[in-house]
Amino acid sequence: MPGVLPAKEGRGGLRASDADRDQAIEELKAAFVQGQLAKTEFEAHVGRALASRTYGELAAVTAGIPALLVTVPLVTIQLPSPPSPMAEERTRRKIPQAELAEAVGVSRQTLILIENGRYLPSLPLAFTLARFFGLTVDEMFG
Repeated sequence: MPGVLPAKEGRGGLRASDADRDQAIEELKAAFVQGQLAKTEFEAHVGRALASRTYGELAAVTAGIPALLVTVPLVTIQLPSPPSPMAEERTRRKIPQAELAEAVGVSRQTLILIENGRYLPSLPLAFTLARFFGLTVDEMFG
């Protein structure tokens, strides 16, 4: 984004803030890292950016820089895990979570954690849940 701070009509004479100067310097750093400015050019441009008082002066500092390659940070997206066999069985039988939780003696929050695979039930609870559905522990929690 060359010239992030363009001297728009009527804006070129407005005073630039420290944040505006920092933004221009970040643009210069990116150009230097990408090999678009030599070290001496970079240092000279940064000096001019620090001395700039207006948007127009800042725009002139970054005007000759070719368009920068913009890199987007990678974002990790956690895909939803497939429903657990217990959640599938409960849904298939149309049993509300609250009802199942009460029947096996745990809180609904505990049941949600078990269904989402974020909590492993104790062995007695695993047997109770499997027995409730008429399944083995292996079938229920595999």
